[in-house]
Amino acid sequence: METNPLNKSDAPQTFAEVVTIGSELVLGQLVDTNAAYIARSLAEIGVGLAFHTTVGDDWDRMRIALRTALSRADIVIATGGLGPTEDDFTREVVAEVLDAPLELQPDLLAYIEGLFQKMGFRMAPNNRKQAYLPKGGHVIPNPRGTAPAFWAETNGRVLVALPGVPFETEPLLREAVLPMLQQRFAPAGGLMINRVLKVTGIGESNVDDQLRDIIRSSTNPIIGLQASPGEIKVRLTARAGSTEEAGRLLDQGEARIMAQVGPLVFGRDDETLAGNAARLVKASGYRLAVMDGLTRGRVAADLCPLLPEPLFRGGWILADPQSARDLAEKALAELGADLALAVAGFPGEEGRIRTEIQVRTRDGRGAERILDLGGPPRIVGSRALTMTLFTLWSFLRDEQTAKTAGAPEAL
Repeated sequence: METNPLNKSDAPQTFAEVVTIGSELVLGQLVDTNAAYIARSLAEIGVGLAFHTTVGDDWDRMRIALRTALSRADIVIATGGLGPTEDDFTREVVAEVLDAPLELQPDLLAYIEGLFQKMGFRMAPNNRKQAYLPKGGHVIPNPRGTAPAFWAETNGRVLVALPGVPFETEPLLREAVLPMLQQRFAPAGGLMINRVLKVTGIGESNVDDQLRDIIRSSTNPIIGLQASPGEIKVRLTARAGSTEEAGRLLDQGEARIMAQVGPLVFGRDDETLAGNAARLVKASGYRLAVMDGLTRGRVAADLCPLLPEPLFRGGWILADPQSARDLAEKALAELGADLALAVAGFPGEEGRIRTEIQVRTRDGRGAERILDLGGPPRIVGSRALTMTLFTLWSFLRDEQTAKTAGAPEAL
């Protein structure tokens, strides 16, 4: 096998490149979800995605993209261009790049004809081109469409061609491609497992400042930050020979992060702030009411669908400024709630909004947060929504922690 220029260590990793093909992708007419799915899937078998190239339906550009990918990656996965139309010529370009002429596969042609017969249609002549593969290529049957996938090898590197439709791409990758790649390449890599911790309440630069030493000193897991609306994602990626070993490495990395920013970490992976806040409301048994004088109902819209009807007592959306404390007291008095969540905004200097957030229980316990938010109304509303949900979540979390700490030991 030729040396991969990306491998510069004594324990080389297997690297891949994804080449997504389609003018609709280059022009922004269609969002490419295949690359992200493929990247996550490859990581599960220890293959790192080094490059992602998007190229339009142009023969010369596709040829350059595929040749470049094969020159720098162990695995190239191309998506798109396997259909029967004139602008579907991925198999033809692959044949040129591999210097492997296309050959008719009679069994594959019979299979495609059979698909049309089952659907009650007569196969058009142009579908016949889908039964051709580069010489030496291996077909990957596609039970969800008429575009067969295939893979081929050159100089010890593997090129996989998949349809561009995610409905077809994802199961083909999961059911056929990953097992084949794992068998061929897993010994060089091991597993890569990801975990995401979600932080809110402070900005990305502040998170980076608090975690800088951990990020710099941690090599396994690798730790990085990603800013998203309303949250900062702390991403941990561990490499190991088994899921159990990777889990231990991730736990160690997570413990270091929690020691620094633990009170601000509201969830993991796909968890949401609203979802975790609602989970704690349900665990507490509180009947919640929401009073909203700032976000135009977005707080209730996020929480209401996640709570059973008995635990959501409704709320008000107000146009006139009122203090959040007064709103919380009205919710407890007039809506039959045990727990009130209120947010209110008041115009301040230079267009900024003084934002008040209140959480109150019927017996007088609660939490308060006062913020000075600036920016366009949409941004202010989004930040106020996040901080309102965070105030509710952190109050219920602390209350749950206190109850657990005070619980008597089981006999």
